[in-house]
Amino acid sequence: MPTVIIRPDGVESSSGFDVSGATLVSRVNDDDTGTIATQTSTTCEATFTLANDSSYSGATIDSIRLSVTGLTAGKASTCEATCTIKNASGTDLQSTTHTFGNTTSTQAGADVTSGLDSSIVDGLKIVIDPDSAGMRLAEVFLTVNYTAAAAATTPFIGFNSGKYKIVAGKIKI
Repeated sequence: MPTVIIRPDGVESSSGFDVSGATLVSRVNDDDTGTIATQTSTTCEATFTLANDSSYSGATIDSIRLSVTGLTAGKASTCEATCTIKNASGTDLQSTTHTFGNTTSTQAGADVTSGLDSSIVDGLKIVIDPDSAGMRLAEVFLTVNYTAAAAATTPFIGFNSGKYKIVAGKIKI
């Protein structure tokens, strides 16, 4: 089963982090846990849009899984972040609360396996909502497992009856 990782390509809204907009996106989509966005307010939230990938276009989507990498900020020994996958209309597909400690770790939710197709995956949004303890957000990504669309198995072209004019090339009968 082929797998592709898709990462945020935009931010719809954010508050409570030390960076915003394109800078926030660049910190959480670069596959580098050394670049982080730090929570600076007791109320904090970010809603990310995701990049699309043509490799699963027309395929059967078997599952998706949200992963978030981070650690606590400040003096707290742990922090919690509610991590939600939403479809394009804003309906929650999954919401999971992860606990992060003093060292960087990646937490993953359970696989979402129902009601998925490539157009739904193309419209997904991710909401990260840390608690008031403080969080350093390093990475956000979605793993998409899919079964590729079946390719045509016959190399033959069918013709209906009638007249056909060949203007160039070879025909093998």
